[in-house]
Amino acid sequence: MLESGTVEAQESVKQFLNGHFTTLESLELVNELLRDEEETNALLEEELKAAQKTTQALHQEASVIAENVRAESLRLIDIHSKIVGSSADDDVSAWQFREGTEIMDLMATLAAELQGYERLKRSKEYIDIVVDVEHTADQAKKDLPLNKQSVLAACAHAFEILKTHGTQDLKERSSTARQTESHLGKYIRQSVQQIWEHVETAAGDALNKSLVKLGWPAKLNMSSTSAVVDFDAQFSTLMSLDHMLRGAEETLDQCCIDLQRGRASPLPLEYMARAVDIRMRYHFETARETNRADKPEWWLSQVLATLQNIVPFLEAHVQWLYDGTASKHLDVRNEFIQLLLPIIRRKLAHDRSEYLRTGIIIPNVVRELADFDHTLQQVYFFEGSSVLSEFLADGAVFDAWVEAERSAAISSYMNTVAEPGAFDPVYEGDDLDPDDPRPTLVSEKVVLLVEDIAERYAMVPSRMLQLQLLSTTQFPIVIALVEDVEAEIDEFSRVSLAFIRNTAGLPSVGAAGVTSTTTAMAKTASAQSTFVSQLGRLISWYQTVWHVEESAREWNNSTVYVDMWAAVCKRAQAIGKGTDPRDWRENCDCW
Repeated sequence: MLESGTVEAQESVKQFLNGHFTTLESLELVNELLRDEEETNALLEEELKAAQKTTQALHQEASVIAENVRAESLRLIDIHSKIVGSSADDDVSAWQFREGTEIMDLMATLAAELQGYERLKRSKEYIDIVVDVEHTADQAKKDLPLNKQSVLAACAHAFEILKTHGTQDLKERSSTARQTESHLGKYIRQSVQQIWEHVETAAGDALNKSLVKLGWPAKLNMSSTSAVVDFDAQFSTLMSLDHMLRGAEETLDQCCIDLQRGRASPLPLEYMARAVDIRMRYHFETARETNRADKPEWWLSQVLATLQNIVPFLEAHVQWLYDGTASKHLDVRNEFIQLLLPIIRRKLAHDRSEYLRTGIIIPNVVRELADFDHTLQQVYFFEGSSVLSEFLADGAVFDAWVEAERSAAISSYMNTVAEPGAFDPVYEGDDLDPDDPRPTLVSEKVVLLVEDIAERYAMVPSRMLQLQLLSTTQFPIVIALVEDVEAEIDEFSRVSLAFIRNTAGLPSVGAAGVTSTTTAMAKTASAQSTFVSQLGRLISWYQTVWHVEESAREWNNSTVYVDMWAAVCKRAQAIGKGTDPRDWRENCDCW
């Protein structure tokens, strides 16, 4: 009967091997696994023998101690029986329970023996726990990566030891016991932390190796079945460790141990994101030509290209691995994108000094971040925080942008006004309708400056920040134009008065002679020429203001300014009934 069962078992094994291991590669893998299993068994047998010797020695020592205590207790009981038997009930008062008497000496001896017994018992428990912890640590170290189930069991046992013995010294106990337990508790907490760090590192390295076989994080190669199977196995190991870690959160909090190191995302995805992080650091945070603060599109496009390569794998395969566990509610795509955001934040922090030094490059960064946020939300349905909003929340960076915009706008305006022919019409001839303004170089420059600035800050998500840019960068251009117009009107008034005075003082021909008349007429001609020239300049300024005013009417209907005005009215309503929205410029900073 036994031989028949053996034959059937061998036949079943043979059929299994023939059905599942048909290629040379798979047979070599089986051979390698068998060799590793033999080595593991040999190591475990040696460890078991050593543990048995240690346990046997401790048991023998404990037996000797227990026998000594038993013998001493029997002796004391015998003495007590003799004392009780030799004293009559009516003669109990003859015994004097005071210092120096025989019975008190016996009681002191018994108390000392009992204290010694308690110390020995506590020491034995201490040694048993230490041996258990050391055995668990050795099991975790030797079994990875061969026997993953054994390693998971070792980690679970380590957390159980921590829960049972690692918090004893943190509870209210006597000072002596607490001092004794503090060393043991500290040792347990340190050992559990070391066990976990070793296991996590080994499991993470194994996952990284499996990812390299797939080509991660570039375009993945799923043609190798063995590589996919290896990835699934390593991923499942980290997934089990992550589940175990989250189940021990209460115990870890009691022991003040932070094994997660501030991480909130799933452990396997953390290690998958590290490969992307390493690549981004190498290309965009080292002394390479690709590390440029003025080219945010380089590294942001790299992040999006990486997502394009790996998101299908995350959605189709990794999500499937989670669907069969207690974490099936997890959105793998969203979680992974969340893990990539620290890369963006770190890169922005890395380039921050350059932004503060060269604020004129910030608009390009803002535009690229706005496009990046839009892609995450619209293409990958990301529901996390906006990278652009976090970037603009840095007050120093935003102030640098505002100052750069203001300085560049004013400088461009002043240079345009100083150019020869700045007030000449841009379009010659009768192409324009008489009812339309004739744009000058200055008016076109002002309109373009205002519209370009508005286009740059239109992507800013905060209306209050938009208002600050409006009041700080666009208003100064219009105000400078108004001040120049007023100065031009004052100059025309002065020239007009001079012309009137010169014309009114012109003498007649007979009264002063030919010479004085000629001189007066020459002065009058000069004044008239100046007056005509200034009048033509004033007309050009009028055309300039007219063109800007017509453009402003169109701005009033644009979405950007309408939305800003709506935000101003809403804010004024929230502040109080007596607040006039038109006073927003005076309180723009606090609004």
